[in-house]
Amino acid sequence: MSNTSHRVEQGDTFELIARRQYGDEKQATLIASANPGAAEPLVPGTEIAVPEQPGAPRDIPPQAAADSPNEVAILIDGQRFRYWGTARIVRSIDAMDVLEFTAPFEPGMQTFRDTFRPFSYKPVTVLVGGDTLFTGTAVGVTPFLDSNRRSLTVSAYSRPGVLNDCTAPASDEYQVEFLGQGLRDIAARMAQPFGIAVKVEGDQGPTFDIVAARTSEKVLTFLTKLAQQRNLIISSDENGALLIQQSISGGRPVAVLRQGSSPVLAVTPFFNPQDYYSHVTGIDPVIVGLGGSQFTVTNSRLKGVVRPITFDAPDSADGSINAAVQAKAGRMFGNAASYSVEVSTWRDQSGALWKPNTSIKLHAPGAMIYSSYEFIIRSVTFSKEPASEMAVLNLVIPGAFSGEIPEALPWDE
Repeated sequence: MSNTSHRVEQGDTFELIARRQYGDEKQATLIASANPGAAEPLVPGTEIAVPEQPGAPRDIPPQAAADSPNEVAILIDGQRFRYWGTARIVRSIDAMDVLEFTAPFEPGMQTFRDTFRPFSYKPVTVLVGGDTLFTGTAVGVTPFLDSNRRSLTVSAYSRPGVLNDCTAPASDEYQVEFLGQGLRDIAARMAQPFGIAVKVEGDQGPTFDIVAARTSEKVLTFLTKLAQQRNLIISSDENGALLIQQSISGGRPVAVLRQGSSPVLAVTPFFNPQDYYSHVTGIDPVIVGLGGSQFTVTNSRLKGVVRPITFDAPDSADGSINAAVQAKAGRMFGNAASYSVEVSTWRDQSGALWKPNTSIKLHAPGAMIYSSYEFIIRSVTFSKEPASEMAVLNLVIPGAFSGEIPEALPWDE
């Protein structure tokens, strides 16, 4: 996304275009991979996509003036759009950030027609108090019309969201194969044709012996499977990069909240007993001539109940099958119990905007949290209306993404 286009001139080659656009003819493969079906000799007059170089500095969006720390500015194609009515931004530890806002629609004004043209994939930035909170691409534009009003809803996702929609560009090979490479390099190669930068925080884990993305496999699906095998999570950051990181295990909560005390408005638990197991086993598939291996994590909190689950853990040599199973067991706790906390502020107790992959302590006996318990913030939903704002924190048990079995559960006494 955020690519530019180039109209082919007589004599153009991928190397010549790369030299003009990037100053480096070695980037010809980047342009070629972003244009499946295009082949040399290039046909004059053809429009081809020229992706951003993922490692190159990006233009910083205009810093919209802010009269207060919580003033929200929405920029579309670099220009501030002032007519929106409500906005909702969701930032998550294990998904792409998303934005949705509503606005009146004036079809008689050319500015509205140009700004909200379907299938135009315009860049969108959200600033809060002058600081960037969201950098993405407008995907859906839905007008609404009745006898009383004309309005529209715009939905956008963070720039790496395109990887959830698309496969790798078509090539002559059936699958994209990687030998002895780490997740950072694999992700960078898969994201490069889309102009998406990759940011890795912490240890990326051991390299993969051999992995391959099928032709029909979405890029993000492929990368997420690899990340889970290395106990890592994939999301996006506020500047629109693909973010690969480890989950925190707690220890430095950004807030201590209590049921019935400001800023807490409501606490809602969500339990999913069908995703809770007594034994989690990973099996490394048997290769001809070699024996497979397996590893099991036992849920010590589920005694006298038989609820096993077994899964394939390919490419888990050198003991990494243990990490893959522990990660699966940790995610089991995250899927089995979560909490939604509505708060009346967008900021934590230090004044920073709520952020995924941080922790809070919460005491809410009415939601079966019988003592102050430290949770990981899985996602934050920021909601803004003309006269009010609210945030919803989705909380999970520590270990949900770090592969650690929690020492205690919220309802333990």
